Amino acid sequence: MKKIYSILVVVVAALSMSFTANAEAPKWEVVAGMNVANLDASGASSRIGFHAGLRTTFGIPSADHGFYVNAAALLSLKGCKAGGFTLNPYYLDIPVHAGYKYAINESVAIFGEFGPYFGVGLFGKTDGEDMFGDEGFKRFDFGLGLRAGLEFNNKIPVSIGYDFGVLDVFDEVSAKTRNLTISIGYKF
Repeated sequence: MKKIYSILVVVVAALSMSFTANAEAPKWEVVAGMNVANLDASGASSRIGFHAGLRTTFGIPSADHGFYVNAAALLSLKGCKAGGFTLNPYYLDIPVHAGYKYAINESVAIFGEFGPYFGVGLFGKTDGEDMFGDEGFKRFDFGLGLRAGLEFNNKIPVSIGYDFGVLDVFDEVSAKTRNLTISIGYKF
């Protein structure tokens, strides 16, 4: 876990230095929202969760105005309901997206973005058992995500997104995460 955290810090620092050398300062954002999570396994049904954390956005140097890259660190409750149980895995999700923002007028812009996400299982229980123990959920998740929305007054983004997991997160069953997100943020 310490190795992963160290690698993530180095990657974020390197991205920050490379983008800010020739661009405007990164913009930081506090993010919170709702998850509608599921697994693509038979018998699983959706469950409501949440996500909250920080996102930073970097303009891409020497590109048309509007292109950007962002990265976030989000605590995210995912899982599903299956066979009378509710699975409650909490992840640290780290999406890294490239996007484009277009100003409709002075106070409203529309944006869209796409990219990978990395998930690290932190904790969670189902029926009193640790979800990330010897048998159960795998601790790591990876997938592709997309997000689109509106940004008001260059400060308040409201978005909807979807993450498609590409790794099986359960030991004995083919089960990939699916997660619909609805978010609101505040840039400072």
